[in-house]
Amino acid sequence: MNKKKIFFIVIACFLVLGMSFGITYAYLIAKDKAVNEFTVGENIIEVLENYEPPEKLAPSVEFTKKPYIKNTGNLSCFVRMRADFSNSKAENFCEPLKINQNWEYDEKYGYYYYKNLLNPNGVTEPLFTTVKIKDASQCSESDMVDFDILVYAESCQHIDYEGGCSSNEYKTVWNNEGN
Repeated sequence: MNKKKIFFIVIACFLVLGMSFGITYAYLIAKDKAVNEFTVGENIIEVLENYEPPEKLAPSVEFTKKPYIKNTGNLSCFVRMRADFSNSKAENFCEPLKINQNWEYDEKYGYYYYKNLLNPNGVTEPLFTTVKIKDASQCSESDMVDFDILVYAESCQHIDYEGGCSSNEYKTVWNNEGN
């Protein structure tokens, strides 16, 4: 082979290498940007309360305790709540809690169901507003024990995206969730 042929072969190899490098480099640095507009709904609630503990537990003492729920998610939901005394003896020396009329008790499951749909950033009415110790004829100061009223809440997403809601949907939605 003469020097001229070798020179052209070497040049051709460099050209092929250069072109393939250019194509590969262009492929590797090419970018395309896509924006995903998909958002996820969140069903999040928070139990809050206004509470003013008594200075001392004694017969006929009444104090403020207002547990309620705030919807901090971005979906409408139904909520339910339990309120249990931490001590059965304490439950006996307290008057029965006066439950707000917008809550309905289900004895089978032990929950109070809020009758209204709770929209994002909305709050329920308090489940109850006061706790009252029975008077001296029904209990004595020696009966008093420290106690808590434990409040637990759950939520269930409202599934009608149009915003409609039947008047008793708060009762039936939990049946689909397995209680």
